Amino acid sequence: MLIHKPEVIEIAVPIEEIEARRERVTKAKRFETPDRVPVIPAIAHRLLVPQVGVRFRDYYSDPETMLRTQILAQKWLMEHIATDAHSITGAWVGAWTDFQNTFEAGSLGCEVFFPDDDIPWVGPGWVKTEDDLRRLEAMDFVHSGINARQIAYRRAMMAVAEKYPVRFQGGPVFYPGENPALTHTSDGPFGVAGDLMGQTELFTAVYDNPDFVRELLRIVTDKLIEWLDFCWQEERLPARDFAWTDDLAVSLSAKSYRELVLPEEKRLRFHFDGWLSLHMCGKTDHLLEIFVNDLQIHEFQGFGYQVDLDRVAEAMGGRVVLVGNVSPMLIHTGTPEQVREATRVVIEKLGPYRGLIVQDGSNIPPGSPLENINAMMEAAKLYGRYTA
Repeated sequence: MLIHKPEVIEIAVPIEEIEARRERVTKAKRFETPDRVPVIPAIAHRLLVPQVGVRFRDYYSDPETMLRTQILAQKWLMEHIATDAHSITGAWVGAWTDFQNTFEAGSLGCEVFFPDDDIPWVGPGWVKTEDDLRRLEAMDFVHSGINARQIAYRRAMMAVAEKYPVRFQGGPVFYPGENPALTHTSDGPFGVAGDLMGQTELFTAVYDNPDFVRELLRIVTDKLIEWLDFCWQEERLPARDFAWTDDLAVSLSAKSYRELVLPEEKRLRFHFDGWLSLHMCGKTDHLLEIFVNDLQIHEFQGFGYQVDLDRVAEAMGGRVVLVGNVSPMLIHTGTPEQVREATRVVIEKLGPYRGLIVQDGSNIPPGSPLENINAMMEAAKLYGRYTA
């Protein structure tokens, strides 16, 4: 009986290059001196999925299609994008149950819509009253809605893992689907609360009914921690590292953030004792000291292009790994020369502190020219060489 062996998916990047990238990024995260500033463009699935000729409606309707598409999309990225990325596995990269930013609200009573040609999005909020809070608190967050679908997709991916062997040039064969990631990140207590209430309603309640907001944030944070604990157990993750965001909270004053959001952010953050990475889009200048001193983050990932570089250098330089912050809109509509110049400024301002990884700030739009994306690496090679 002939046994058909699946064809290995070859990624045309030498394993030696992958290891060099890993070392470069590791040194940057340790505030050591790599040969140059690393560059990791933030390229998400809105840009990647169409590159392999898959419709979003097909991608989200079948776990094997999702796994295969992710692997081929990461192959495309590695072979076309100048990057120091050195892995194709893990949440938000590849071999993961990809339901984007919908999985939390979509497991807490909000409807999730799946367009034919785009990533999913969350429908209207429903939490309005004290009775709604009690209904929310009683929900099974782990085994309902999108999270139940994540669990089923993960197990289906594992069942077909052997069909998709992958290899970097000169490296060993590996199977990304052997232990696919659940989405063990978070949109943060305030962000999820915005989905559950509606963003306008939440901001109104911050001033009109802050006690209601506090109770909502408490319940949401309890649910987030419950799900994350499940992920760690289900995936058998060895380290208590955690990456999260709370983009919606950028619009709060520092005072409101401290009074309402920070207590639950701290409860979420200090549930973990590994590498802590926070992402927040927008102009976060007024919150930087809170991130450093209260949340004690290790990494500020993909921080917004609106953030003043002198300000972030003063608050975080040499203390927090900085991953950012070239304007994604410049990458989308500008010229390679403009992107190189913007990258040069980031390196000039933040490179001397070490701990810098150049990235957009944040999330490169579909349709952005490859030469603009790759101009960030060109600038790093021109201006980001360390001499000592």
